[in-house]
Amino acid sequence: MEAAGTEAAEAEAAEAETAEAEEAQESGGVPPGAGGRWGSVVGVGVAAPGPLDHVRGVLRHVTGVPQLAGFPLRDALARRLGLPVVVDKDTDAAALGLALRGKESLAYIHLGTGLGAGLVLDGRIHRGGRNGAGEFGHQVVQLDGPPCRCGRNGCLEALCMDAVRRGRTDEAARILGVGAANLVSLLGVDRVLLGGRTILSAPDAYVDGVAAQLRAVVGAVGAVGAAGAASNGAGGGRAVRVELAPEGTRTVADGAAQLVLAPLFGRAPGAPADGG
Repeated sequence: MEAAGTEAAEAEAAEAETAEAEEAQESGGVPPGAGGRWGSVVGVGVAAPGPLDHVRGVLRHVTGVPQLAGFPLRDALARRLGLPVVVDKDTDAAALGLALRGKESLAYIHLGTGLGAGLVLDGRIHRGGRNGAGEFGHQVVQLDGPPCRCGRNGCLEALCMDAVRRGRTDEAARILGVGAANLVSLLGVDRVLLGGRTILSAPDAYVDGVAAQLRAVVGAVGAVGAAGAASNGAGGGRAVRVELAPEGTRTVADGAAQLVLAPLFGRAPGAPADGG
């Protein structure tokens, strides 16, 4: 009887889990009654490497980890934790956390084990129609360049990471600046914010290197280094600011929290930063 009772209990638990999964899927990955066993925790924000499907919370062909393609990360975590889960690219999450209220346009550039960017255009997180905008590191800047993990040659990430591995911080900063200048020329952003552990290992070198490349393109550039001192380049027009992300090593983590908290305060991801 004990064995029969155990089997019945297991069957019941499996049936309940299946029902919960179906309800979670219908509610966008948010199980009913979420938050009960976690007290005051209202949800979980996950900042993951891209590319990924932000709407469905499904990983795509993550550079360097192709076996994760198609993994439903949001739903898997929602079922396990019994909490609402929001999944976004690490750079988009960071950009959300950094976006000011209003209509500011900015680019958050993250250099760690890879290279990516989060974009805020006129106060809105910009993901593009296929949720793939911001794959900053995979713009080709050298047609016959070294192979990249994405399968192409001469990507900005491949060139920049090669310079980092060789200990050439000045070269890595210059390459990063070329990519940042492309962004500014194409999108007209007002600020370029830098973060990620590689940049934070030599913050002034990266701020100065990126600012130098931008100065050649837009003229007026305000660069703010680790000590907070600003240096302004010559040139007319509205200056583009280059600075470190103020949250430092917490930039992405704080942004992940905002994936859950922002909608509670009328600042849903992808919506205007002022809630309008």
